[in-house]
Order: sequence, then C-alpha cells, then structure tokens
Amino acid sequence: MAFAAFAAAGGLSGPARASSVIPSPPQENKVFVEDDDGTGADNQANILRSAAPGLVHVLSGRGTPTGAGVILTASGVVLTTAQVLQGAHRVTVRVVLSGRSFQARLVRTDAAHDLSLLQIDGGSAFRPVTVGNSRDLGLGAAVTAVGTSGLTKTFTLDVGNLASRAGVLASGGQRLTGLLVSTTRVLPVEEIGGPLVNLSGQTVGIDVGGTGSGLNHTGFAVPINEALAVARQIQATHSR
Repeated sequence: MAFAAFAAAGGLSGPARASSVIPSPPQENKVFVEDDDGTGADNQANILRSAAPGLVHVLSGRGTPTGAGVILTASGVVLTTAQVLQGAHRVTVRVVLSGRSFQARLVRTDAAHDLSLLQIDGGSAFRPVTVGNSRDLGLGAAVTAVGTSGLTKTFTLDVGNLASRAGVLASGGQRLTGLLVSTTRVLPVEEIGGPLVNLSGQTVGIDVGGTGSGLNHTGFAVPINEALAVARQIQATHSR
C-alpha cells in the first residue's frame, strides 16, 4: 500500500546550537497506541513528525534525485547508501520538507554495508530523524518505508510487515547480510537511502533495496543499530 502525505512545515528549526553527535538507539521503542477509530491516522502523524523533517533528496549533477538520505544530527550529518551517490564525492542534498538545497561532501563509505556518511556544508540546526531500536522489533511488526517522489513537501509511505532479520541482498558488487526483510515496496530513487520506520515514526532501518511487483514486494534495510554503529565508526575514523 502506498500513498502520498503532504506537509507544509519547514525543514530547519531550533536554536543555533547544532550537535554533531550521532545518536545511539534507545533502550526500547516507543509504545504505539492506535487511534480509537482504527484508521491509523496517528501513525501517519507520527511518521510526519518523527521522520519527515530529516528526509533529504540526494541530487545528481543534473539536479535530479538519485535517492534519499536521513539527517542524523543537527549539524547536518547525513546517512545514505553508497549506491545513491553513484561514485560522487560531492553532491547536492535537498531537505524534502523545506525544499532548501545544500552542498554536501562525502565523509566516507562503508562498502560492506552499502552505507555512506555525508556532511552538509552550511546551514545549522537541521532536524534529524528520530531513531529507534531495530532489536526491539518483533517479526510481523508493521513498518513503513518513507520516501519521496522527488517533489518537495511530498512523501511516499509504503506500508508492510517485518518478515525476517536475516535478509541477504547483492548490491554494488557486495553481498549484504543480516538485513531486515519486510513486505514494503522499496523503489530506487524514491525510497532507497531513506528510513524504514515503526508505527511511532522511529527509524529502525535504512532501505537498501527492494524486489517484486504488483501486490508482492520485498524490501531490504540495514538495521538502524548496525547502521548507526557504522556511522559512528566512520565519524571517529575521519576525525583522527
């Protein structure tokens, strides 16, 4: 199931202080309480509040989106997949919610996980995604791949269920293992590099690929606990 969600709020806010500390997963995920009428509207609100402000387009040299990324820190550290960068060391990122564009440089890539860390140049007090704990997510749990069709302030929410924690996917000449497997639709450009979130809108994975068509889809994501550990390792190595 896929649908578009629209929001008019800006992508930047908050005080001038901009932390560069990559977050750690919480001890446990927020408990989701369904709304009374069962429509799930509060789930959509959770996603727009917790994940949408930190979603960015990664743009090619021609200005067209090549994929998505997530803002991890208020200082503009962005996590995405290596495949989205297409070998580039400098890219333009556009905050989906505000439409503002910034130059970003590649900090480093971890090919074994198909993850790359970017640093936005300029700007401050970015709004990061809210991270969850991928270990605190049971099989069958509802998850949503959050992406964008390429338009500002427009988000695609592809809903599914967690099917496995032991997914394997070939990507960029690498064999990725230990992936979260779900029934979500994950499309190139729209969702790859973006967040897989739980019902509370917390990011529990970074989408790296998808297969299937029609009503049958399989999405693959690097668990957020692992992705954040990779990001911290990259940041620590780069700062030496």
